[in-house]
Amino acid sequence: MLIAGLCLALVTSTAEPSLKTVLGRAGGYVADYHERFTALVAEERYVQRTGPAQLSRSGPGLAIERERVLRSDYVIVRDFAGANSWLGVRDVFEVDGEPVNADRTRLQSLLGDTTRPLASRVRALADLQAQYNLGDLYRTINVPTLALEFLLPDRQPRFRFKHTGTTVFRGTSAWIVAFEERDRPTIIRTPEGRDIKSSGAFWIDPATGAVLRSELRTGQIPGRPLHSIILVSYSHNTRFDMLLPDDMNELYLTGRTRIEGHATYTNFRRFETAVRIK
Repeated sequence: MLIAGLCLALVTSTAEPSLKTVLGRAGGYVADYHERFTALVAEERYVQRTGPAQLSRSGPGLAIERERVLRSDYVIVRDFAGANSWLGVRDVFEVDGEPVNADRTRLQSLLGDTTRPLASRVRALADLQAQYNLGDLYRTINVPTLALEFLLPDRQPRFRFKHTGTTVFRGTSAWIVAFEERDRPTIIRTPEGRDIKSSGAFWIDPATGAVLRSELRTGQIPGRPLHSIILVSYSHNTRFDMLLPDDMNELYLTGRTRIEGHATYTNFRRFETAVRIK
């Protein structure tokens, strides 16, 4: 009887967790992650290219018509639209090697300006960065940490999740968890307020809930053809002892235009401002 009891205990401890358990761990991880990331700012190098929607006849790559290189400060802002809301924003300071803003404190100044509602200040930042995007598509979703929002505990009920497989990503065993938005209004919307459904997948460490990679796809804009995908990978940062985004790849097909983007993130540092963001 003692041996049987020991064997039962061993089997129980090594059993694979349920999807509910893994999503619970991921929800706790993301909530803590956002709290920690709001104290950080990163430097982003972001290359955008545009060309015709059809692939080049001479090869599989994009027939480039325009290219732009942006350098920006990137930070996550919390509670911009009520409690437990998060948004990643970038403050562009260089375009194609030319400075566009000599004052590198603009981000801190705008976020610390309590004479205006935080939502309007964040919208102003989003509009500022969007004006530098190439292509015929207005977008503010091209930020690396957006998809993590979907795993916050109060956001998870909006989605349908499914464990679709297991893989190894950068040496860590990971569950691939697909998601599809089912609630309205959707989290991502057009400037006119129309719903755009999100879907995609997360690569999650089932033991800790850590997100190693994300894939975000958006549905079509009503009345306009659009296909988009944003892929983000995370790597361990020894200075802050946490996974931080290191690479973002994106693709948008708008019917007439193909837009590709690639961003990398370095120089993570403390977000220092004399004014509390509120």
